[in-house]
Amino acid sequence: MMSQESVYDAKQEFDRFEKIMNTQLYLTKEEYDFCFSYDKDIREDTSYVGDSYGDYLNLRLYTEHDHEKKEYEY
Repeated sequence: MMSQESVYDAKQEFDRFEKIMNTQLYLTKEEYDFCFSYDKDIREDTSYVGDSYGDYLNLRLYTEHDHEKKEYEY
């Protein structure tokens, strides 16, 4: 059985993972490494872009439509 501290730590990791993957379009290398260590399947949900916004594009949040819309706003 997990101790209360272990349960708390696991919940904190889960919450951080969910926040990153559900709210951030771009991930830093550190965020990507954290999420990858938590769930190896994120490699299917991210793409390395290495630009000024961040190192990895979060494909869970990125859509081509939003990208094109943003380009035409300028």
